[in-house]
Amino acid sequence: MRAAIARHLDHDPEFEWRGQYVTRIENLSDIVFALAFGMLVSATTPPGTYQELLPHLMSIVPVTVGFLFMVLLWNDHFIFFRRYGIADQKIIWLNGILLLLILFLAYPLRFAFESLFAYILSQFGSDQRMDQLGISTYRQAGNIIALFYVGYGLANLIYQSMYAYARQQAETLELTYRELQLTRRSIWRYRGEVLIALIIAPLAAFSLIGPFAGALGLLSWPSALLVDRWIRLDSPTGAEPETDADES
Repeated sequence: MRAAIARHLDHDPEFEWRGQYVTRIENLSDIVFALAFGMLVSATTPPGTYQELLPHLMSIVPVTVGFLFMVLLWNDHFIFFRRYGIADQKIIWLNGILLLLILFLAYPLRFAFESLFAYILSQFGSDQRMDQLGISTYRQAGNIIALFYVGYGLANLIYQSMYAYARQQAETLELTYRELQLTRRSIWRYRGEVLIALIIAPLAAFSLIGPFAGALGLLSWPSALLVDRWIRLDSPTGAEPETDADES
């Protein structure tokens, strides 16, 4: 009974989880993600006076948004290893690069949303937070957004490479047609995120819209919907999965 309940609660019912046991790769990855979460939350020095306490507490707004981004990246990592359970040499190297990017992203992620929050406050007449962050020009704010999206795009590029590699191992993993289609969806969703990052980063750094280019990140949702409509999960009886040479 416990196994039956776990099957419905612990993973997506449309995909058989082949990673039944936590590997040393995942243990190391969880440690790195935990460090990144700590860097994200404790990026500033603790308040030493009552006057410093309120601004510190107000940081919960940008920290929460950044925390959600990091949770999404962790969840993607968790799902990949539970679905496929691959731990060979190539995945070890790809995962190592990903962990480096996660640590790289922590401070820019915090700073990007701190800057956005400070800019919103400045529109209501409070420039103190902008001064504390040392942001004096519109261009600097755009560079912060560009830096974040460079790291975010690279992280999604690594994820799509991991999924593309898992698709190459479809026969060994005995993936069903539906699982293959879900894998293809994941590959193209990550490619969509990489494309969005490639658009936002130069716009934020070099165009007149500057930091407002970050709003294009909202394209992630319609991009995922388009991929879902394009790659259908249903198939006729006995149908063989499609093969895409460019997904290798």
